[in-house]
Amino acid sequence: MPDTPRPADDAHDDTRQDVPAPTAPAGPPPAAPGTPDEAPGTPDEAELARVAVPATVRRAPRYGAFLVAGALVGMVVGLVVAALTSDGSSSTADGGVLPFLGGENGVRWLLALSLGIVGALVGGVLALLADRRSTRGRRPAPPA
Repeated sequence: MPDTPRPADDAHDDTRQDVPAPTAPAGPPPAAPGTPDEAPGTPDEAELARVAVPATVRRAPRYGAFLVAGALVGMVVGLVVAALTSDGSSSTADGGVLPFLGGENGVRWLLALSLGIVGALVGGVLALLADRRSTRGRRPAPPA
């Protein structure tokens, strides 16, 4: 049986899609004989060396890490100081709604909290000093 085109019986069929065949992507044009394989606007090494500006890497501290570390160190120091200065006698004071704040526990928590705040402030100052130190040797780039 010969291969003859069939009439389009599916003229009313909405599921058929006439999609064009994919084409191959166009590559870069071939280089002219006797020229380097560079693009026409690519500068050479001498031009790059002439216009290049040396870059510097700035190692800025992460302020959040300094603040959290300072607060944690301050709280640990506060708890250690409260434990070392306690006289060892247990008090029977009722803490009311928050029993962990009654008696010496209240002093421990208050000392840990206050030294945690002081530690966060010290951590912030250390982060500022580290940031200032990271910018010490930098000079502005020369004008173009």
